[in-house]
Amino acid sequence: MGLKFASFLYSSKDVPGSWSCVVFLKGCNFRCKHCHNWRIVIGEDKEEVQEQKILRELSSNPFIDTLVLSGGEPSIYKVHELKDFFTKVKEINPHLRIRVDTNGYAPDILRSIRDFIDGFAVDIKAPLSRKDLYSYTAGIDVDIQKIEESVRIAEGLPLTIYRTPHYPWLSEKDIEEIREFTSSLRSPWFLNEFVEVPSCPFNTQ
Repeated sequence: MGLKFASFLYSSKDVPGSWSCVVFLKGCNFRCKHCHNWRIVIGEDKEEVQEQKILRELSSNPFIDTLVLSGGEPSIYKVHELKDFFTKVKEINPHLRIRVDTNGYAPDILRSIRDFIDGFAVDIKAPLSRKDLYSYTAGIDVDIQKIEESVRIAEGLPLTIYRTPHYPWLSEKDIEEIREFTSSLRSPWFLNEFVEVPSCPFNTQ
């Protein structure tokens, strides 16, 4: 089957100090409230970009120094599919850095691809002590241990960051607990602005 690419764009914000090509994969194992990419998660967006087009962009644009693989959720794909893509990227541009954006729910996949990339952006959607709140946000019954394991796997890579949208249902106590947890990590944590997505069908789940 291979990776299913929904779209890509260029960004100077996703990786601070870098020009990135952000590639969006289809599908996800979460159903997060106010998901910005819900259309590619549920397959409503039927358009698909061919891998060769993305590789051509990465090889021909001299300003891009980082590839961000986002989604959807990259870790729902098979390890060999991800590794094959990373190998092709490195063949056309050996100096290109690679970051994978993930919800952290497939630690085995993250562990298997760790040596092929330069970092992860791991979402921490709620305090890890609040399984109920995490599950509410993610739209599924979350196994918190998987998130904890993924956080540890991501640690130490040069492009790794952790991030939390400032959801309105997170209290200041919740935010402070996340801040305290991430303060013991080497990689930085960011509290991102929450942007409402009224059209997202997962809001009512």
